[in-house]
Amino acid sequence: MKNKIIVLIFVMMLAAISVATFGLPDREFSEIENRYLELKPELSFKSLVDGSYEEKFEKYMADQISGKDTFVSIKSDMEYLTHKQGANGVYFGKDGKYVKAYDPNYRQYDENLQFIDSYMDYYKDKYPIAMLLAPNVQTVYTDVLADNIYMADAETDFELAYKKFKDVVYVNPTDTLREHKSEDIYFNTDHHWTMRGAYYAYTELAKELGITPNPLIMYSDEIVSEDFYGSLYSKAPLSFAKPDAIEVLSNPAGNYRVTFEDGTRMNSLFAGSKLHTKDKYTYFLDGNHPFITIESNAGSGKKALVFKDSYSHALLPFLADHYDKIDVVDLRYYHEDVKELTESGNYDQIIMIYNLDFMTSDSNFIWMNVK
Repeated sequence: MKNKIIVLIFVMMLAAISVATFGLPDREFSEIENRYLELKPELSFKSLVDGSYEEKFEKYMADQISGKDTFVSIKSDMEYLTHKQGANGVYFGKDGKYVKAYDPNYRQYDENLQFIDSYMDYYKDKYPIAMLLAPNVQTVYTDVLADNIYMADAETDFELAYKKFKDVVYVNPTDTLREHKSEDIYFNTDHHWTMRGAYYAYTELAKELGITPNPLIMYSDEIVSEDFYGSLYSKAPLSFAKPDAIEVLSNPAGNYRVTFEDGTRMNSLFAGSKLHTKDKYTYFLDGNHPFITIESNAGSGKKALVFKDSYSHALLPFLADHYDKIDVVDLRYYHEDVKELTESGNYDQIIMIYNLDFMTSDSNFIWMNVK
């Protein structure tokens, strides 16, 4: 009798899930996974014959099953409670920190170093060039992971970059960040550093550029959000994970204008509307864009060109106080002529700001190859 009751409950649960799945409107976006979901595919004779309809329908059912977000969270909890150390390319570290697996593609890394070096070698006699390479959280918090978790040796990979870029200004802010690791310099649930972490990296970059960095006390300090769940949480959403706070350091005396590739503008370095979205890190400079221009009242008379990934978004507001104008290029989306841009911009400084993980995996540095 007991077994029959269990079976009956199970069947009723399946029936309820099925009714809810087919009865409720399709969801377009998963907040937990931070991605768009598969919508119901259109049935056609061609898609039925070539098998594409069946493939898309399976993905649709997997995405639209009622209660999926809850199931994803329960799965992550079970993996944590059964002492699995991570899931979906992230690890559960100490003190609630998520850590992205660092597994470089060395063939890609070597190609990227060659592409960047070709650009630097071509322009180093014409423009001052600087490279800042940001470390991942486990490089700063060396004890954040259990000893038996394998990670590639980031220190060695930093050394490869140093050897390649020794003829230009090269900045590795790891030691400085370690000095401040008692502070909130990386998000727990996201792979980025915080704006405070970016500030300490900025001080090292500024010194190497011959710029006196602004003291931390000059910036007003504000918590603009206390419920940020970042990209790593989305991959393994533990139900008991605590959200991050987003701290903003802003210059009260600064005036800024950001112009995007489509001509739209905002008179701020921060996009307040993004605090109401899942990916709140896009609050900094409105997230990823192919090309933006930052103008400020720095009064230096100088103009810079910055090549970057998203780590730069929390750091560029500090650089904006030293350059009247900064053109910012994201090679993932900007596929115009980089050589023409460089030579027509009348720049006083070229700066590259990248995270080591990005440098060892992204395939878009080919656009920087000028040979």
